[in-house]
Amino acid sequence: MAFASPMVSTTSLYLRIKRRGRMAALVCVTVMGTLVTAGCSDRANNSYNGAEGFRQRNSVTNVVTEAIAEQPLIETIQAVGTARAVHSVVLYPEAAGIVRAVYLNANTWVDAGDTLLELDNRDERLAVELAEVQLADAERLVRRYKQVNLETTNLPESQIDAAIATADTARITLDQARVTLDRRFIRAPFAGVVGITEIDSGDRIDTSTQVTTLDDRSQLLVNFVVPEVYVGKILPGTAVDVRLWDRADQPLSGKIIAVDSRIDPTSRGFTARASIDNTSDAYRPGMAFEISVRAERGAFKAVPDVAVQWGADGAYIWTSMDGKAVRQDVQLVKRIAGEILIEADVPLGTRVVTEGVQAVRAGATLKDLNPLSGGDDTSRTAAELRPASDALNNG
Repeated sequence: MAFASPMVSTTSLYLRIKRRGRMAALVCVTVMGTLVTAGCSDRANNSYNGAEGFRQRNSVTNVVTEAIAEQPLIETIQAVGTARAVHSVVLYPEAAGIVRAVYLNANTWVDAGDTLLELDNRDERLAVELAEVQLADAERLVRRYKQVNLETTNLPESQIDAAIATADTARITLDQARVTLDRRFIRAPFAGVVGITEIDSGDRIDTSTQVTTLDDRSQLLVNFVVPEVYVGKILPGTAVDVRLWDRADQPLSGKIIAVDSRIDPTSRGFTARASIDNTSDAYRPGMAFEISVRAERGAFKAVPDVAVQWGADGAYIWTSMDGKAVRQDVQLVKRIAGEILIEADVPLGTRVVTEGVQAVRAGATLKDLNPLSGGDDTSRTAAELRPASDALNNG
């Protein structure tokens, strides 16, 4: 019995080792099967993703396009200016003296040449009379010398010439006396309305004393500033709309009559002058007017605003070239009703993507769903597809 016990133990040990070997082999087979299965699954997934990517690269993107049209950019310039009369002066005397008479009434119409004020002129009248007498005497002497020479020819020519010179000098003296006398009067240089005066008869005034104002307000002039980009666009004859601040419902019409020749380096603008008819005399110099003038800056390419996208390099649009998507960089000029005016190296009539832009990629095949993109309608532009009310005024 003592000998058999080791044999039994050896046999049991062998069976246990054999059983453990089969289990290890089974574990190894199971692990390898899992790895093989995982490897097959990865290859299948990669194969599926590659096919999906291929299908995406070769898929057709449905979009709606519209033709790029050309449209003029017409803007409305608004400015404020102060009116002045078409002719306006402040009257000062040409000489100093005592006021003899005042003939003007404030806010009344006077004709050109009417006397408004008279200074004391007694000395000047005497000087004129004296000059007239001297001239008459000199002319009489010349006539006598000439008559004598016709009868006897005894007088030398030098004596006759001296008499003629004396007469000429007397004539000039008379003209000077008349000018001096005329300076004692202040007359209206043109027809217009006189203003208030603070001068009364008996006042002593000099050449620095303001007598009154005179305005021809049959027309009013309004100066206003125009940005320099409109040089060559605002010209004499251009129509303007004019409104008073407190009478916005009563528009007036006018026109540009003058444009300044220089650009102000501070405001970067130039001065234009508008004329307003005021024959009804309803308006006064000094009133503030709002000026509106329409000006065309030129023609630009127009695309729908939904077609413009933004990237790291700025604005761009997607165009359809031979059915393929092409990205075009653009420069924005102005946004108007439903459209954006741009500058871009793109021919007119090129189809630009307006719907489906988010799905477009460079080189993608495009399918245009716009029924106007084919057949005889391809020549229609964006301006023709836009409502007429939007195309009337983009300012």
